[in-house]
Amino acid sequence: MLLLCERHIKDKNKLPLIVPLILYTGVKQYDAPKNLWQLFTVPELAKDLMCNDYKVIDLQAMSDEEIKKKKHLGMMEYFLKHIQQRDMLKLWEEFLKDFQEMIVLDKESGYIYIKTFLWYTDTKVSEDRQQELNDLIVRNLEGGEDIMRSIAQKYIDEGLQQGAQQGIEKGATKKALEIAINMIKQNFDFKIIAQVTGLSNDQIQKIKY
Repeated sequence: MLLLCERHIKDKNKLPLIVPLILYTGVKQYDAPKNLWQLFTVPELAKDLMCNDYKVIDLQAMSDEEIKKKKHLGMMEYFLKHIQQRDMLKLWEEFLKDFQEMIVLDKESGYIYIKTFLWYTDTKVSEDRQQELNDLIVRNLEGGEDIMRSIAQKYIDEGLQQGAQQGIEKGATKKALEIAINMIKQNFDFKIIAQVTGLSNDQIQKIKY
């Protein structure tokens, strides 16, 4: 039935009505389920959940104070609600101030949430303000340098380089240069670039200038 709907919905706004009919010619008595819900362990609950109105979590209709009460879930909802905000640095400043209790708990888990939010907001922070974000995290969070270093690692994970961490003995490899250039554009601290690429500070300086 869903495949039929998918086939007919093209260029239309409404789904077609479908009447399921089974023409049974078997010898034994027909005893297969006669509707989708009978396939579930709790048919009535399945029908209620899947047929009634969707449960909408309207973040824009919630106040920030209401969201903050949800603790870890509130941290995620806070960024989802404000991701379109123009000044992402201001959002981070407010977040670090308003969710201090949850951030302390997140620290015990290796800042899993903080790292996720940094990846989520990365593209929203302009290149000329990346260093400001870096400084903000380092200044406000214990182990902030390690956090930003792990964010830098994403360049490796995304395939921007393979083997650049092997270090550079004479000159710089093409791959290490590529990564250094990308990280410089994102205004990463030179120490982090050096640790990721194996380049020296002098080499990074030459690349930048």
